[in-house]
Amino acid sequence: MSGHNACTCKGKDRRKFWVVIHRNCNYSYFETPKGGKHYSEWSLVMCQRPGCTGMFRTKASYVYSLPDGENK
Repeated sequence: MSGHNACTCKGKDRRKFWVVIHRNCNYSYFETPKGGKHYSEWSLVMCQRPGCTGMFRTKASYVYSLPDGENK
């Protein structure tokens, strides 16, 4: 398992900085092919506000309203 950082931004509009890095997938070494892309109910979300290190996995329904982003 891997750990992630929660978004520490304040305010109700903090989601406007969130983007989906990996939508409905994971790259597990416990599945075949090892390290390959696999379907998952979970998505990886990242906050792109400068200074925030928020990156977390979720299967919340709001993920479908977030734009796709790039992992920088």
